[in-house]
Amino acid sequence: MRRKIILSFLTVFLLIIMGACFATMYAGNVTSMLSRLIQLHQIEGLRHRLIMSIQTVQSDLYTVHTTAGRKLDSIADNVALLEQAAEKCSSCHHTPEVTRQIEEVQSLIDDYQNSLSYYITASANFEHIDKLKFEAAGIGNTLLLKTEDMSVHASSKLNTLTTKVMSEVKRVSLIFISTMLFAVILSIFVAARLTKAITRPIDVLVNATRVVSTGDMDHLIDYTDRTEFGELASHFNAMITTLKNNYTKLEKEIRERKRTESELVKSESFLSNIFDSIRDPFCIIDKEFRVIRANEAYAEMKQVKLEDILDKICYESHHGQTSACEECIVERTFTTGASCTVERMDIAPDGSEKWNLIHTYPILDRTGALSHVIEYARDITERKKSEEALRESEERYALAARGSNDGLWDWDLRNDKIYFSYRWKSMLGYDEEEIGNSPDEWFNRIHPDDLSEVKAKIAAHINGVDQHYEGEFRILHQDGNYRWMLSRGLAVCDTSGSACRMAGSQTDITSRKTATEQLVYNAFHDNLTGLPNRALFMDRLQHVVDTQNRRSSPMLYAVLFLDMDRFKVVNDSMGHQIGDKLLVAMGQRLTECLRPGDTVARLGGDEFSILLENICLLEDAYDVADRIHQALSTPFMIDENEVYASVSVGIAPGPEGYERAEQVLRDADIAMYQAKKRHDSSTEIFDSTMHASILDRIMLESDLHAALVHNEFVLFYQPIIDLKTHALSGFEALVRWNHPSRGLVLPAEFIPVAEETGMIAGIGEWIILEACRELKSLQTRYPAQPPLKMNINISGRQFAHENLADMMANALQQTGVIPQSVALEITESMLLDNVELAIITMNRIREMGVEIHIDDFGTGYSSLSYLHRLPINALKVDRSFISKLTENGENQEIIRSVISLANSLNLDVIAEGVELNHQLEFINELECQFGQGYLFSKPMEAASLDEWIMTRIAKKG
Repeated sequence: MRRKIILSFLTVFLLIIMGACFATMYAGNVTSMLSRLIQLHQIEGLRHRLIMSIQTVQSDLYTVHTTAGRKLDSIADNVALLEQAAEKCSSCHHTPEVTRQIEEVQSLIDDYQNSLSYYITASANFEHIDKLKFEAAGIGNTLLLKTEDMSVHASSKLNTLTTKVMSEVKRVSLIFISTMLFAVILSIFVAARLTKAITRPIDVLVNATRVVSTGDMDHLIDYTDRTEFGELASHFNAMITTLKNNYTKLEKEIRERKRTESELVKSESFLSNIFDSIRDPFCIIDKEFRVIRANEAYAEMKQVKLEDILDKICYESHHGQTSACEECIVERTFTTGASCTVERMDIAPDGSEKWNLIHTYPILDRTGALSHVIEYARDITERKKSEEALRESEERYALAARGSNDGLWDWDLRNDKIYFSYRWKSMLGYDEEEIGNSPDEWFNRIHPDDLSEVKAKIAAHINGVDQHYEGEFRILHQDGNYRWMLSRGLAVCDTSGSACRMAGSQTDITSRKTATEQLVYNAFHDNLTGLPNRALFMDRLQHVVDTQNRRSSPMLYAVLFLDMDRFKVVNDSMGHQIGDKLLVAMGQRLTECLRPGDTVARLGGDEFSILLENICLLEDAYDVADRIHQALSTPFMIDENEVYASVSVGIAPGPEGYERAEQVLRDADIAMYQAKKRHDSSTEIFDSTMHASILDRIMLESDLHAALVHNEFVLFYQPIIDLKTHALSGFEALVRWNHPSRGLVLPAEFIPVAEETGMIAGIGEWIILEACRELKSLQTRYPAQPPLKMNINISGRQFAHENLADMMANALQQTGVIPQSVALEITESMLLDNVELAIITMNRIREMGVEIHIDDFGTGYSSLSYLHRLPINALKVDRSFISKLTENGENQEIIRSVISLANSLNLDVIAEGVELNHQLEFINELECQFGQGYLFSKPMEAASLDEWIMTRIAKKG
């Protein structure tokens, strides 16, 4: 068996050797044919890659300016691959016809490459670029068609060669079968394996190639092994897949190209429509500065017709010049090749300013040279106005910001860092580098009493409770003092609604706070003395009244109302500056007389008030008043002047049923008024009778207003006798008020009220006019030589009235009375208020011829120092001196001195109040010229004068 096996194997081997020998002859030919077949497949692959490169370049060419396009560099790279593929293909051995076709393809590739090079290196002239692109695309399409045609022919030749190879293989198989007869199984097995390993893949590949050649790009080879046929099948499938994808892309790109071409046509039409519909001025100018195209808006801007500027040189038609304008941006664009922009202001026909924003854009031709310039203008008048308004607004804002002088802060809440401006730091006396960016730099300087409130307000704003942050607080300055600051801020939220930043300002309001505190202080304190004023005093008094009314066992309190005596004399004689200093000293001295808890206030003018709380007895209040009187007995030294002052004090004790502070102060004022009526430097405690007296005075004042209207005043006349001749010299007019319910009211009751209320002016004018009328009537009825005279009393307020002389002149003119027969009586106290003004008034009256008498002489302050300066005619001795004369001659010296003084000044003397014979005898002995009194007659009404005069005449007769 072994031998047989060996022989079999030897036989098989010999047969194989023989077959090999035979096969060797054929194998060389088959091998050559197989090598040729493999080489053809490789060439076919090169053709496929050539086609793919062409397709890739074409694809890049069509999509270079689309969203799916690749850069121009990619096109250049693919062109290089195309050239390499062509060189590889041309390096193979081909028939002359094939070689010629390959050379044509290579020539087309060179043309294609050159065209693409021009396209890639072209400038931004879109029309030239599109032309180059279309030219390159045309060459590429030709090259693609040529290459595909060669690929089809190569496939056909490959099929033929494959068939021939199969035939030769079969011959080799027959040789092996015939030579390996005894090795049939092995040969069959070998043949089967060879058939399976070689024939089937080739058939599959050939069939697949046929299917693909029919255009079915979805057909793939379902064959896998580890031989070259398996690799060939895998490459074939990859090639088919690539072809399919590239074919799909190519179809897509072709469709896209067609769509792009369509869109380009539409775009050109659309751009033309856009140009025609542009409302802003727009034109195209060539290198000769000729307007090629323009719209109506451009002609309107140039204030010409459109046909007048088209195809015209712009600087000739627009400006009438022979060359381009200075700083012409069209010329600048032609020169530089760059876009230019300028703002220009023109004057409209109505004289208004019109601003235009003018742009110029270069247009390049196919060669990349600048051929035209587009000029585009836009009306920016409103924008200019807005910019000017914005600039003014910004200037106002900057000025306001500088004027506000505020410090700024910006808090990054996420990083917990704060930016403090330089002004913020300088407000606290620090330099830029002395304060960091930590929130503690702020909060650690805030006054401890204010810190919690500041943090609470900031948190409320950050958490959205308050719309903004605003707070006032004290912050520590570098000098160690606290300054008042007003801080405002606003938070900024992120997308989640959480505050991420907060910025604001800080204003130094220390001065405002100080001023506010000063205003509050001034509102409740007297500016001159620094004492509490009426408002503060009434507030404290109301608090005491309310407190005591709530108690079951109220404590006693008292209000003292003080009014300085004759303060006006000090003010007028020594000046208001001395008067003010006296008020300040008075306030200090009153404060020294009180307990620490008591309140002294200046109510106004020369009035002060004192609140004594929690006193045990009413006598305690009286003791305070006595202590004040005693303290004021010491004179004040003011500017080296010794000034005496006294006060009249009214005391209102509480609680006595008071509910309002005004009631207590009112009663204290009433008591003070009663004290002042008694004498200076006195004290009165309020009681209910005083209130009744005041009410009576108020009623009297009310009735007094109607008395003049209702003619309730009457004049009584008291004769004045010439003591030498015992003849009637004249009368003194004495006013009386015939009250409807009170009866006849004497002047002492209502004249002071009339002076206080200002009604004395009307009453005095009526008295003067009525007395002059009666005098004229008496002079007419009883002519005498010298004529009868009339003495008229003038009150202090009436004498101080600036139109007294005019009033007197008017009465004389109306009644026709001789001025020398009228005498005005004034008291010496009237002169002390303002001596110089009194002398001026008296001179005006004396210039009319009216006499002036000093009434009640000797009862007031001494006027001897200026008596010789006064333009007066007579002195009247007051009735108080006459009434004190006794029968034994006591109290004569004063009257003697007055008469002696009058004689030395060449003045007449009238003694009033002569009621007894010994009084008459005494004044006669002193050579007093005139007398008046009940001894001669009491005052009479006008109706009784005739009877009295006739009776006197009858007695003489």
